[in-house]
Amino acid sequence: MKILIMACCILGYSLFLVGCNTSADHTDSYAAIINYNDQQYIGGQSVDMKQYTDIQAVGEIVQRVEAGMYPPEHLMSNAVDKGTPVFQTADHHLLIKQLNGEYQLFRKTDVEVKS
Repeated sequence: MKILIMACCILGYSLFLVGCNTSADHTDSYAAIINYNDQQYIGGQSVDMKQYTDIQAVGEIVQRVEAGMYPPEHLMSNAVDKGTPVFQTADHHLLIKQLNGEYQLFRKTDVEVKS
């Protein structure tokens, strides 16, 4: 009988711990992506524009898709708002101006976007 009570206590305590570790406010995290010329560019850190002397405007974001969605078309993004100007650096990275006035660097990956 004593063993049965101990087993029930251990089982009850285990269930309590499992219940405490379940997070109801779990959010998914997605990479910031821009589709540019059927190539995937992943967003990274904010950068100082002074380090880029040779940049050119290449367009603006035409549509922002949902965060969990992959941007299927040229100049679509899952993290950058529609109308945001996009610049390309001499080393073929992309830059976008953020709301706080800083610029975010997007680096090209080896993944080709399939439309």
